[in-house]
Amino acid sequence: MGIREVPDGRWQLLFPPRLLNPALEVLSLDDVRPLLDALAPLAPPRTRTPRLRLLESPGADRASPGHDSDWEARLREELLSRFGPPLLPLPESLSSSRLFLALQLSTRYVAEGIREAAVALFASPAFVISVCFSIVVYFSAWLAPEPLFSKAFAATLTLRLSLAVGLLELGQVAMACLRLYQEVETASTPEALEAASARFGRSMGGTYLRVLVTVGSLGLARLIPQVPEGGIWRLLPPVTSEGLVILQQSASTAQVVADGTLIVSGVAAGTATCSGLALCSTSASSNTPNNAPKLSTRYGKPHTRKNPPHNEAIEDELAAREAAGHTDLRKNKAQVSAQKKLVEDPNPVRGTHFRKPDVSSIRPDGVRHNINYVSNARDMRRELEAFDSMVRADARAIHELYLLDGTLVRRHVPSGVLYP
Repeated sequence: MGIREVPDGRWQLLFPPRLLNPALEVLSLDDVRPLLDALAPLAPPRTRTPRLRLLESPGADRASPGHDSDWEARLREELLSRFGPPLLPLPESLSSSRLFLALQLSTRYVAEGIREAAVALFASPAFVISVCFSIVVYFSAWLAPEPLFSKAFAATLTLRLSLAVGLLELGQVAMACLRLYQEVETASTPEALEAASARFGRSMGGTYLRVLVTVGSLGLARLIPQVPEGGIWRLLPPVTSEGLVILQQSASTAQVVADGTLIVSGVAAGTATCSGLALCSTSASSNTPNNAPKLSTRYGKPHTRKNPPHNEAIEDELAAREAAGHTDLRKNKAQVSAQKKLVEDPNPVRGTHFRKPDVSSIRPDGVRHNINYVSNARDMRRELEAFDSMVRADARAIHELYLLDGTLVRRHVPSGVLYP
């Protein structure tokens, strides 16, 4: 892999075409069983195998009859908060859409080395919904001549997947997904829908399936905290041949350019990640203001200019909450109750009476919901102290503490309150 610095604190990464890794072309049921167990509570079991049906004619309104169920609404809110708004038409109910059905039918045509795992995965409504959303809101960006991922989560995901499987290979997965979407949209007969499913299934090798699992399940990381991100990423190689540790890579933006390279900005990598490469010298750590990545300030001033991913995580979460109907959106402001009254810790730690949640809002049911993020594991003790302090200050609110990658550290849900 080639790498060089380009203007504005960005890095250009060249990914030559790779031969498929034989070890990644096989995926067993045991490999995905922990994920399936974690996904099971998110959706009711399906009692019937998919039947081939065609509910809409080409060109008709793609919104399925009725609205999505509660479980699908939960997945929708979480995935849109991670990936951003949909780039393709989004049906009101994906679980009754033709795309959902086509994905399930495709398992009839996958290769033997992944068939058992694929059948089990695509029998999970929650997994299929996550793949549907991934196609509509993430892979759809690959329709552009030079896809640009400006949301930090999608940019980081693109960088990490490119390091793991290759940029060209990731693009091929995206185009296979988009081809399925387009063929399903234009299918006018059951036979055409079946043919689209067959083409998609036959194109799906073990590496492609691992990419689908990673994209879909990382979007749900906060709803399935019992499967940590590392457990999902174990389906892919943890280190590139150049010595880059994939799990530690992050980015603010990522752009795939026509010459087959990836340009990223806001990269944050630890020294253990570099292995002699210049990727350690990042725009995030630069002292030159012109090199610093642009910080979002829609919901308030930057949390800190020294840690752009932390600020963007806060902004993304607040945007998702606003879309979900939350009110009293607060960014890094003093903790208040659902009645908007200042609350303080009755047993302050080292004299700190008041805390400032990174994210705070009032849910549609009137419950206050606070979130803090941990950027550095060395600060974990301090963040846990702050979490306990916030719970003591207002035990009637929901409190959560996350790592920036979406891994849940701790959660408090008051008695009688439904989560999410």
